[in-house]
Amino acid sequence: MVYTFRATIPESKVFYRVYEIKGDMTLFRFNSFITDNLGFSPDQMVMFEGYDEKGTLCGEYGLFDMGDGAMDTVTFDKVLERGETELHFVFDLRNDRFICLKFEGETGYLPMRAYPALVEEKGQNPDQFRARYEEEPAIPKLHPVRDSKFAALDDDLDDLDDLDDEDEDEDDDKMFDDGEGEEIYDA
Repeated sequence: MVYTFRATIPESKVFYRVYEIKGDMTLFRFNSFITDNLGFSPDQMVMFEGYDEKGTLCGEYGLFDMGDGAMDTVTFDKVLERGETELHFVFDLRNDRFICLKFEGETGYLPMRAYPALVEEKGQNPDQFRARYEEEPAIPKLHPVRDSKFAALDDDLDDLDDLDDEDEDEDDDKMFDDGEGEEIYDA
């Protein structure tokens, strides 16, 4: 069975990823995949929290067994059998920062696809060590009057670059081949 999960970050309206995951994949193996996919450091403590449709915490899965099973023994099939349709991939335990993985449904197995697979994405990866998710800054709009002096300065610099290019062309004209394969500089 192959499942589709949508990953979002609660503090972002832009970020999302859609993953296709085989049911027999362990949470530990998916942890390795998502850590690499998001550019996270693999040596940090992480855990998964399983929630049912009502939002009730049903299971916690860490690198070691905390009572509900360890990540290397719990598969996505088991999580869904327990009724946990939402997983929180907690990548910053100290600040309780997580990526929410919501079950969207089942999809067909594609023999030429490697699973897990990232099938859709939007937004930049979160910084694992920042206190919160930050979007890329928008390109600031220039004020038409205030910043026009900078546009004029930029035009002046472009004109200087053009003059330098003309000087190089003149230097090229002074070099010529004497017919025997040697270049001679005409001073």
